[in-house]
Amino acid sequence: MNATKQAAVDNDAQQLLALLHLSSPALPIGAFAYSSGLESAIELGWVKTEAELQSWLDGMLNGLAHLDIPVLLRLCAARAENDTQQLQYWSDFLRANRESYELLFEDEQLALALVRLLKGQALDVSSLPTEPSFMAVYSLAAEHWGLNASWAALGYLWSWLENQLTVASKTIPLGQTSAQRLLIALKPALLAHFAVAQQLEDDQLGLSLLGQVHASCIHETQYSRLFRS
Repeated sequence: MNATKQAAVDNDAQQLLALLHLSSPALPIGAFAYSSGLESAIELGWVKTEAELQSWLDGMLNGLAHLDIPVLLRLCAARAENDTQQLQYWSDFLRANRESYELLFEDEQLALALVRLLKGQALDVSSLPTEPSFMAVYSLAAEHWGLNASWAALGYLWSWLENQLTVASKTIPLGQTSAQRLLIALKPALLAHFAVAQQLEDDQLGLSLLGQVHASCIHETQYSRLFRS
């Protein structure tokens, strides 16, 4: 193998390892503690079956494709250009679109946990915006580990989907075989939603998922719960 091909292989390997690292459920940021409203949707009887869960998750992926993912891509671009104004703007934009106390709390706590992790690796976090959103910190982690924006976004979508299925496995309950079946079934939807996220203009960002917001608000006073959101 010549030097050019070897360099390409090495770069691909580094990207893969960075992707596995950042999207791993073992990443110690506590994402497993949050359901993003799914726990209430299950408690309310809105999501009872595998088919209903697939429909719910597809809708949530659509929401991510119109908000979190395109904002992440813009944050990564701003970081590459060292544009602190755009970093602050898009981080604030994302926080402003959290439509319930718990959804904002989830974002804030994940951001704080990832900041602690990065500081523990002696990474300079001074470039982060004031009161950074989770995606703002995530974009810094992606840069730190040499992960490009597209892979970072796909890694986030995959880890989010895995976490949602873990929530469902504990609360519907959903068997492991069903969870794996849904992961396979939702792969094309995940890629389709990601394709949409890449094409959106700035004035097209933001999508309110009223069912999720309703469930999230109810979750704040839900009597018995396993998750923090």
